[in-house]
Amino acid sequence: MAKNRSTCPFPKLTGRLYIFPALIPMVEILPWLLTAVGALAGATGGAFWSRRRNVLILIAALCFLAAGCVYAWNEFHKPSAEEGSRMMPTQDLPGLTTGAAPAVVAKTHEAFAPLWSLKIPHEALATPVVHGDLLLLGTFEGALDAYARADGRLAWSLQKKEPIFTNIATTESVGFVGEGLHTAPSASLTALSLPDGKPLWSRQFRSHVESETTLDPLHNRLWTCAGELGVWALDMQDGAVLWRNAIGHTDATPLLVGDQLLVSAQPDEKKVGAILAALDAGSGAENWRVALPGNTMGSPRAAGDLVLVATAIGQVGPQKADDKGWSHAVDMSGKNVWSVELPGMPLPEASVLPDEGLIIHTLKSGDLIALHIKDGSRAWHVKQGVEFLAPAGLRADSDPKLLAGIGSDGLVIIRNALDGTELRRIKLKQGGYAAPVFADDMLYLAAPHEITAYGGVHLLTRGEK
Repeated sequence: MAKNRSTCPFPKLTGRLYIFPALIPMVEILPWLLTAVGALAGATGGAFWSRRRNVLILIAALCFLAAGCVYAWNEFHKPSAEEGSRMMPTQDLPGLTTGAAPAVVAKTHEAFAPLWSLKIPHEALATPVVHGDLLLLGTFEGALDAYARADGRLAWSLQKKEPIFTNIATTESVGFVGEGLHTAPSASLTALSLPDGKPLWSRQFRSHVESETTLDPLHNRLWTCAGELGVWALDMQDGAVLWRNAIGHTDATPLLVGDQLLVSAQPDEKKVGAILAALDAGSGAENWRVALPGNTMGSPRAAGDLVLVATAIGQVGPQKADDKGWSHAVDMSGKNVWSVELPGMPLPEASVLPDEGLIIHTLKSGDLIALHIKDGSRAWHVKQGVEFLAPAGLRADSDPKLLAGIGSDGLVIIRNALDGTELRRIKLKQGGYAAPVFADDMLYLAAPHEITAYGGVHLLTRGEK
């Protein structure tokens, strides 16, 4: 059942219906068709059944046959429950379409003003990631699109099968991108060369890959989370499995600290309750875990000798009366140093300023709240609008630090991240699920069907308009 965009975060797309965070496959829709046929027969009385009995029986049989075929097709084209994942053959790697060569990005601009704005062919879902002269964007239609940062021209598009909700993780020459929402029958993690976008390998999982991959190029390894399949360690070069830990349902990016991997997970999908666990990075063995209220909402972040993590009751999308959220700080031995209930549900991911001792949460309710890392006390709190669908974007290498939040109504406000004071506001037609992105002297704002690039960000740090 399609919902209006104002009440449903994931709109109806060609051939598929979305509710956050799930794709509804055809096999789940067919029972509704059978119900409709039965209701029609009952409403029109026995005469209709008598005249159309054979037709109705045939329709029901075809529905069951179609459902069985869809189920069998999905099962055949995904890893078995025992193996959980498998390497995809070369012929099944994502297809690549190339476009224009990207221009070189200018280092500075003379005014804070729009440089370019363009309609995009695929609807933005993930937050754009800057890599050299490219802006890499995951979309609802399963495409990873690469745009030239200088002028917005499409450089190439890599077409995967499922929506790309996760940001691409990159080294200088390789990127790794997952795909899939919660009920995707299967999803893959794909390695691709950069900057040309050529696919190198894909590992398919019997689940979804919604979170950014954690990379360790020095030791040629990576870690990815695959929903209910838990955490997987893979070889970066060929995608071979190094180890797996079925710690619970996790869609959060693991945090590598020394030889420990910090993972936020929900151990039992039938019960509300989250954990933060420390795994041995080399073997996957669990060193410790601490229980936290709510469910996982965002990835662990490091701040000195503390690990910061958020939990919540609720989901990204329509606001509900029972939405709740918490912010936590845990030390490296697994001791919960502090937990603070937030005035709303936090969106992943929080912005962290370790040197300034601040963590800033973007709340679904349209609030931004900064906490002191040392004790969780409130540093500042502002109300921007009625709803955020995406976290605020941070520029931590400027003075002052900049924070840009984009509301669902398209209002963008750039603030001083240290005290929340407003520096500048921009109005777009609509907000979306992509956070604002600062890079060099530019700010990129991705609405559902449009990207706008602003230059001259450095002028804001001087108080200039």
